[in-house]
Amino acid sequence: MKAGKWWPKGFRVWVDKKPPFRTRCQHRKSGVMVDLVKFPHATAAFYAECARLDAAHAPDTVKPGTLAAIVEGYRGSRAFLDLAPRTRADYQKIFDYLHPIRDTELTRFTTPFIVKLRDRAHDQKGERFGTYVKAVLSVVFGWARERGFVADNPAKGVKGVKRRKDRPDANRPWSDGERDAVLAAAPPHMRPALAVMMFTGLAPGDALSLPRDCWQGGSIEVRRNKTGVAVSWPVIAPLKAILDDAPAHDAV
Repeated sequence: MKAGKWWPKGFRVWVDKKPPFRTRCQHRKSGVMVDLVKFPHATAAFYAECARLDAAHAPDTVKPGTLAAIVEGYRGSRAFLDLAPRTRADYQKIFDYLHPIRDTELTRFTTPFIVKLRDRAHDQKGERFGTYVKAVLSVVFGWARERGFVADNPAKGVKGVKRRKDRPDANRPWSDGERDAVLAAAPPHMRPALAVMMFTGLAPGDALSLPRDCWQGGSIEVRRNKTGVAVSWPVIAPLKAILDDAPAHDAV
């Protein structure tokens, strides 16, 4: 059955093929069913519920002069598209977090307002996230300022969240004993990647993507996946011994 005069557009309507032959109504875009018992057909409550579903699942519109306008402009620019996939994904997490204020006018974004956003993100998601919100906003507003969309960058000069001195260091360096214990306990197929990360400082994604022939002439030559920056590390004796004993597979 098609939606028509008595059924609003954008809704799929049908009657059960088996008794008791109930009429069904479904919002096409979202797949949400309209409860025809709670919202009887052709009543004001029914049409109000249909309008609510349409509004709730309508595509976002970008209003000029708002945060959404410069975020969408930046996301479509080479400045964003040329970033590594991991970086784009990290930025998108910030854009998703800021989505509730996407319609905020750009004139509202002052340095104190950026500080409030940073502090709120810190309170909700931690120190690193708060600092990253500030950093991404600075990038977006810097991009917008260069193109004349804003007069200045309100996030420029705003500091990151200061780390509490009484917090334990989650990323402290391992001691030699800890490193040796981990390598000794690791299964053979994991030991090469762990050793590369320990002795070079490569991130897990970079270390796991290295081919077996990544090291030539006594050094590892690679580009970081996130930044594309070329880096080189000498293969010292402990690392060389582990790589020499690596089991046969496609990656280190």
